[in-house]
Amino acid sequence: MKIQGLGIISDIFTIFHDGEIACCEPNGDALRLEVEIEYLAERINPAFRKFTIQLYGVEDLRFQTWPRDPQSHPEILRDLKVISKSELGILQGNIKEGQIQVICDQHAPEFDYCGGELFFTAESVEVFDESGKSYSMKALDELCEGYWASLRDER
Repeated sequence: MKIQGLGIISDIFTIFHDGEIACCEPNGDALRLEVEIEYLAERINPAFRKFTIQLYGVEDLRFQTWPRDPQSHPEILRDLKVISKSELGILQGNIKEGQIQVICDQHAPEFDYCGGELFFTAESVEVFDESGKSYSMKALDELCEGYWASLRDER
């Protein structure tokens, strides 16, 4: 079930807030991201820990770092292998200057940056759970809302 529209695609990353991009690799004509986000995945199945995001028609992919040293300048990383070396934590998805912007943090001390902004355009996206089931945007919204409602109910 392909989801289209830059704004809607960026919203998927906001739904996956606090998830980590554990894998980022080409997959045929798509870019496959594995997002470890246990608190949402286990709502589907207690054994699940992640979702797969398949992005189609990806162009202009780049990551602008946030240097740990305040005197350093941000770097622009374009090589997918370099970008995916660190597990980027998803904070929020936005649209900025006609592109999807995923704001990320990064905690591994071996990198000289503490996060940054992942930019790209994409024609469409598909989201799958660990069983291979595809999710619509409405289903992802409901999953996310159900999680937050359960936290409110616990209080």
